[in-house]
Amino acid sequence: AIHIVGKDIARFHAVIWPAMLMAAGLQPPRRVYGHGWLLVGGEKMSKSKLTGIAPHQITDVFGSDAFRYYFMSAINFGQDGSFSWEDLSARYQSELANGFGNLASRVIAMISRYFEDAVPGANEMNDADAVIVDTVAKAFQNANAAIDKLAIHDAIKSVWTIVDALNLYITEQEPWVLAKEDADRARLETVLYTAVEGLRAIAVGLSPIMPDATQKLWSALGVGEALGNLRDQHLSRAGDWGQTPAGIRVSALDALFPRIEE
Repeated sequence: AIHIVGKDIARFHAVIWPAMLMAAGLQPPRRVYGHGWLLVGGEKMSKSKLTGIAPHQITDVFGSDAFRYYFMSAINFGQDGSFSWEDLSARYQSELANGFGNLASRVIAMISRYFEDAVPGANEMNDADAVIVDTVAKAFQNANAAIDKLAIHDAIKSVWTIVDALNLYITEQEPWVLAKEDADRARLETVLYTAVEGLRAIAVGLSPIMPDATQKLWSALGVGEALGNLRDQHLSRAGDWGQTPAGIRVSALDALFPRIEE
């Protein structure tokens, strides 16, 4: 349906190849999408100029999920984009390790500590909780619309709004403070259920880009038994709130994006 090619060979794939297909009685693609070049030092990667970077040079250090995330989010899909080790390292630390990975670890650790691994149910919700529900719904509306336009970078940014919103939510709601008072138990249950449900949505939304990390999170959340395999979840329904059943049990989660020494 969609033929993805490099922009420098668009003439062959948009004119000559469709003509060959039609001459052979075969259906040509409905759309031809020409993507940009990957630049290093402002120039197109070139083996003759020794400016090429082998993928394993990146994945051996940062892993394949970070590789996918960086090139699908830091560079607008379809345009030329520059790569630098410094930018990749900074994004890995701030967005993946501190932003996403730390969020997942904190939430699961609090479920284990305060509820003995069992995800609590939600009670009466307030405006802060409603913000998360609304953020999740809008994130997937925007992400699905972006995917239809092959704006993969915008789809990732849309899902990432949930990561940012949940980190702010946890900071403001202070579940570690709520846990100190029996009178705040119901509120603590709602806050941590909201956080788990948000992580469920993030895992589904980022699974095409970061299949390894999101599968680890999916398994640690314990939602597989109720909702099925992560790969079988539909992005079109991922924004529907309340899919995580109360009472499921979380398990220990190793760091999704381990610290990398200089």
